[in-house]
Amino acid sequence: MPRPVDPRQHAALVAGLIDALGEATLHPDARLRAGAPELRELEKATAFAGASLLAGGASGFDVAALVLSLRDAAIEFAAADQIAPLGELFEWLLILALDGFASAGALSARERADEQLEAGTPVVLLTADVPAVFLVGAPGGATLDAVLARAMLLLVRTGARTLIVDASGLADASAPPVTEALDRFFAHPRLAEVVVAVVGAPGDAAASWQRMAQARGAQIAVHERLDSAFASALERAGAQLVRRR
Repeated sequence: MPRPVDPRQHAALVAGLIDALGEATLHPDARLRAGAPELRELEKATAFAGASLLAGGASGFDVAALVLSLRDAAIEFAAADQIAPLGELFEWLLILALDGFASAGALSARERADEQLEAGTPVVLLTADVPAVFLVGAPGGATLDAVLARAMLLLVRTGARTLIVDASGLADASAPPVTEALDRFFAHPRLAEVVVAVVGAPGDAAASWQRMAQARGAQIAVHERLDSAFASALERAGAQLVRRR
């Protein structure tokens, strides 16, 4: 490794790779080339090892060092006619390990981003009875479900008649995670009594949202600007107050 490590930290991963390599090379019809059926378990173990190293704080250099060190050790025990095929095989295994490492890193980054979006997406009261949610970025479906659930709780708690949904901060208001989450949201029975004031959604997205809301029995009004949606929400809140008197 390029840095000091405790060998025991990676012992189980390496042992798994050695077992898989041994089973592959002892196969009666062993073919040491990428994609051969007898190498499937070795390839899966290598990709898993690369992904697992990310959790321990390893770098891509560490992944390469582990795979290439195993290659050097294996070649020491290889027959003369196996040396070249093993070298080519480990080039492929190195790619798999680094791909597993990179995929795990991308997934981890996405999960952190979703957690930050879920915690940081503003769900606020503009006035005592005008709740609003400001959608931002490119949230996944589960993140949007959580954010909209917070908005629904605020809506129920305040008894508001309008919920403002500002979509101007979304990277893509027509993305499947967005439309699918909104479709689930519009199905909530509480929205039959509420107007969802949508702000900043592009034309195609706004039309799609309106069709989904209509199909689910929800009421939706599209506004180009936040001040227009806010004024409309205040009017509805004022009408409600007048009736209470």
